[in-house]
Amino acid sequence: MAVEYTELLNQLKNKEKLNDEELHLLKSMLTLKADLSAHIPVFKKFSILDSITAEMYSGKSTEHQVKSILTGEIPIHYDYYPVVVFLVLKNYRNQVKELYDFLNRLRGDILKDIVTSPYFEGKYIQYLTRLMKNNDAFVSVLISQSRINEVLMKQLVKSTNSDVLFRIANLKTIFENNRDLINELLMNPYTPDDSLVYLKQIKYELSLNEALKDTSETEEKDEPEEEKREVPDTLKKEVEKRVEDENKEIEENLYQKVLNMKPVEKIKLALKGNKSARGLLIKDSNKQVSLTVLKNPRMTEDEVESLVKSKSTPEHLIREISRNRNFMKEYDIKKGMVMHPKTPLEISMRLINHLYIKDIELISKSREVPSALKNQALRLYMTKSGAKK
Repeated sequence: MAVEYTELLNQLKNKEKLNDEELHLLKSMLTLKADLSAHIPVFKKFSILDSITAEMYSGKSTEHQVKSILTGEIPIHYDYYPVVVFLVLKNYRNQVKELYDFLNRLRGDILKDIVTSPYFEGKYIQYLTRLMKNNDAFVSVLISQSRINEVLMKQLVKSTNSDVLFRIANLKTIFENNRDLINELLMNPYTPDDSLVYLKQIKYELSLNEALKDTSETEEKDEPEEEKREVPDTLKKEVEKRVEDENKEIEENLYQKVLNMKPVEKIKLALKGNKSARGLLIKDSNKQVSLTVLKNPRMTEDEVESLVKSKSTPEHLIREISRNRNFMKEYDIKKGMVMHPKTPLEISMRLINHLYIKDIELISKSREVPSALKNQALRLYMTKSGAKK
């Protein structure tokens, strides 16, 4: 260990109380590669380490003991939570699953204490962010404490939590200078649809500004400021076309990404994915995957209406839609269900009673529905209209 650290520790040891700066410095010393085990009494004196965490720092705690700490079998005061998390990442990386579960049980104020502690700078905040990228409370703390930079954002754009992705998509100051990060989010099938629209707009503005900058270099320096601010329509269209082509390529990459997923990954995505992901997975040959899409809370009535209007939609999806009361409140969905050639007759016969008379008449003349349904539609139409045979 360098002499200066030894001298500094000896100076601090002789003090009765440390100010905030000295306390911060002493805590940050634990992140050094140098072994400070000989100076543990100093850290204990100022309540930075206790007996349990001192053993963890020295590497003397067994894996079972560390696991017991993280599961709560060995109780520790929450003041020591930050150093416990740090020491697990430093000395007990094989306990990362238990650490993940431990962190996910913590309240936001304790997560804040961890994130703002001196232990989490550089690689350790990166380790922690990689581990907790799907925890909305953790990411909220990162944002509130202004801890997110481009390095951490590279971890966060890989999140599979839509709420997390929605939050980070609004950090325009980070994205506006990094097209790669924008593209990562655009290609993430969990990114919410509202965020996709916003990100595409940022990407367009970024591309337009770059094009304007390139154009301005060829203009006269004494050109009036008013003229410099004008964006030619031809340039706008050129940028729009270029960005549109890039976004189409991203969609194609997303298709390949989803296609190569394992069934369990597809099911998870089906339940939480955005509109592009839902559109791909609803056509999946695995019935469990396609049925799970209909349970996605972000599934819209417009998407369901498109399904019931498409003749290629299979019967198992039609049946599942008929079981969803929220979907079946929409008139156009009910109408599409009745007119769909793969809707089971017992469902169509029940739903036809809820249609407007003009649509019942249309069905009575249709050649694409079963004859039994067509006859029922004719009887209903004559009854409701008062028409004679």
